[in-house]
Amino acid sequence: MNRKATVKRIVLFGGIFLVILTAAVIAGIIYFKAGGERKPAFSFGTIPEGEMPLVKSEDMTAVSGVTSVGIREEIFGVENLVTELEIEEVYLRSEETVTEGTRVLKLSETSVAQARDELEQVLKEADLAYRSGLIEYEQSKINARYELDSKLLNGEQAKEIYEESLTGLQDSVDTAKERLLEAQEEIAEYQSYVNEDSYRSYFRVDEYQAIYDETLEALKEKMNEWGVSWSQVTGQGGRDMRGMDTVSGGDAVQNTGPSSDQIQVLASLYDVLEMQLKKLEQAESDYESALVNGAFELQTLELKIPELEQALAEAEKNYQSQLLQAKVTYEKALANADSAQSDYEAALLQAETTYEMLENNRKDAEENLELFENSVGDGYFYASEDGTVLRTMVRAGRNLAAESIVFVYSNPKEMTVTVSVSQEDIGSIALEDRVYIQTSGYGGYEGTVEKVNPISDSDSRTNVAYSVVVKFKGDTAAVPANESVTVIFGMDEEAIQNAISMTEGGLPRNSESGNMEIGNGGRAK
Repeated sequence: MNRKATVKRIVLFGGIFLVILTAAVIAGIIYFKAGGERKPAFSFGTIPEGEMPLVKSEDMTAVSGVTSVGIREEIFGVENLVTELEIEEVYLRSEETVTEGTRVLKLSETSVAQARDELEQVLKEADLAYRSGLIEYEQSKINARYELDSKLLNGEQAKEIYEESLTGLQDSVDTAKERLLEAQEEIAEYQSYVNEDSYRSYFRVDEYQAIYDETLEALKEKMNEWGVSWSQVTGQGGRDMRGMDTVSGGDAVQNTGPSSDQIQVLASLYDVLEMQLKKLEQAESDYESALVNGAFELQTLELKIPELEQALAEAEKNYQSQLLQAKVTYEKALANADSAQSDYEAALLQAETTYEMLENNRKDAEENLELFENSVGDGYFYASEDGTVLRTMVRAGRNLAAESIVFVYSNPKEMTVTVSVSQEDIGSIALEDRVYIQTSGYGGYEGTVEKVNPISDSDSRTNVAYSVVVKFKGDTAAVPANESVTVIFGMDEEAIQNAISMTEGGLPRNSESGNMEIGNGGRAK
């Protein structure tokens, strides 16, 4: 935003528009081609006093045009103002001469106060947004730094985390395999117990049976040998033993009755037999129970095998899936670490951009309010420069809107010339190029290329002309508007100054011919 007491938009016209068009049609494009030969010098005796002979090199282009006085628009430059200022009086009329500081119009006090309140409120809101934005900006810098450190740390730890993930995934597969293998081994074990009768040997049923049979046989043999009855051995209170149904006292060989010692020995042997029978019965009971339980466990394990196989398959599938995900995470962490610095700088840039936008908004609001106070703060609008009013754009009783034109005036301090340049020569002309301007009777001037228009109207598609606006430099009070002048492009600064000095009476002459010549490079010789 251009902040001044009064904002001016410079519009360069070529005098009166009709005169410009007429002059543009009349003006021809003058080409001077030097070739490889040196042009003969013109004698200064053939040109009017104060003019310079147009002797040019092959690097220069000379064209003619018509001068015009600069036209300015006086703008009420306050921006983004909703309130319209009520105009009470207008003091200027067309063709009046104004000086800097001249009152142009008067505004109502009420509308000025309302506009001031609006701009002050905008400034308060912009200031509040700026203060909040400053806090967010500082927080954004902290967050950006945290993200940078986190990404760098994750990049450093990425390989370790990746390897730990692989180990954990492999452990899951190994655990599933171990459970399936354990179940298969238990099935094989129970199958041997149930189908191959391994429980019988495990519980020593046959072993206990053999011991019992051997002891019983010894007892029976001694009872028969000594003629002892079962009741004598058991003392009438013993229980029947397996295989004792054939033993009786009548079968005894001995004719005399058994001694008490013999009965005592057989009673002790009976006690041993009774203990062995208990062991045998317990072993048989355990054996039968084990057969039942083993069959149940075998069936349970066989039913569990498909579930364990499914768990293993899922673990292996999950391993492949998680392996890919872990690899992606690992590579992403490395990529984030690689881009961490650039991401950090981008985040800072974004935060700074947002902060600067809020700062600029506040600054713009401050400058807009300041511009308002400087422009119409006292209720009056003033002219910023000297000139002649061409047209007033405001009326009493109407409103003055933001960024509107107040009046248009001519500025004799600014003089321009518009020339037509061919497509062949336009390539060597650029904005801000310095040129020499030759007038007829008013001396020479330095100028600056101010504008190169797009392709202008032309009678031929192959012969296109461009409109070039050149601004005079220095005091141009003596040069009238609508004056035909010649503009020479391609001269360097030294040649331009030499040419200007010659038109002021200090012409450097060739010692032999007394003539002045501009050679290659545009330097005076």
